[in-house]
Amino acid sequence: MTEKPQQSGAEPPEPDKTTAPKRRTLSRATQGWFLLLILLLGILFFGGREEPDEALILSGPDDLGFYRLASVRRSGDGFLQIPMPDFAGADAPVREPLTPEQIRSGLFSDPALPVLGPAGGDFVLVEFFDFRCPYCKVIAPIVADLVADDDELKHVIVDWPLLGPESEYAARAVLAAGRQGAYERFREALMDTSGEPGEALVVSVAESLGLDVARLRRDMASDEIAQRVEANNRLAESLRLRGSPVFVFGDAIVEGAISRARLESLIAEQKARQTAAGADGQ
Repeated sequence: MTEKPQQSGAEPPEPDKTTAPKRRTLSRATQGWFLLLILLLGILFFGGREEPDEALILSGPDDLGFYRLASVRRSGDGFLQIPMPDFAGADAPVREPLTPEQIRSGLFSDPALPVLGPAGGDFVLVEFFDFRCPYCKVIAPIVADLVADDDELKHVIVDWPLLGPESEYAARAVLAAGRQGAYERFREALMDTSGEPGEALVVSVAESLGLDVARLRRDMASDEIAQRVEANNRLAESLRLRGSPVFVFGDAIVEGAISRARLESLIAEQKARQTAAGADGQ
């Protein structure tokens, strides 16, 4: 073992502390801000770096005929693809599962599902959405810009209340607002308002938009709205979805928030697949 060297001779005199210069030290608060600055710079540097294209790969098809995004990498704009929480019991038995034909019909051909923006697009982009999901709110303006720039996209929403009673209350409210022709306006207003989407918030948003609150309450409690929510839950369950947001388009299922560039690229691939399949069928 290494030992401390022995000193020979008399001990050196103690330094005069009254005359020695004082060392300048940063206060605890200054040190804290300095460390925070370093951390933020690290996040900006590493978070903004592009991962290679192979970081986001569609694997499949599964037994329903869908290809699924399998990734735990960081995308170009800082979103982090993480394993989704098992909210919906992805490995649990599905009660009365829908057939692949019923699933595709329910996703891409159901006229009762709300459509955001122009409804004339030939390529359907389905989004499973929960009002209490922070990632859904973060990616919403990104998807809206993407749809606005692509005339071929038809953006269909599946209100999927997977995060508890408040999520279901919000889903019923926005679907009921749709009966007054205010689905999109109500949805945007509810997303822009902070707080849990309970009765007080829903009523406040409805009043601010000039909706008939009494009618909204009646429609929220109706069998038709309950059946719509149950149909959405059954779609998600049959697809074995695990969290939100989820995007389904063509033969692809993408779980989680990804960058616009990644989503745009995957949509282009699926469009090309559909075009090729249509050409082969002629």
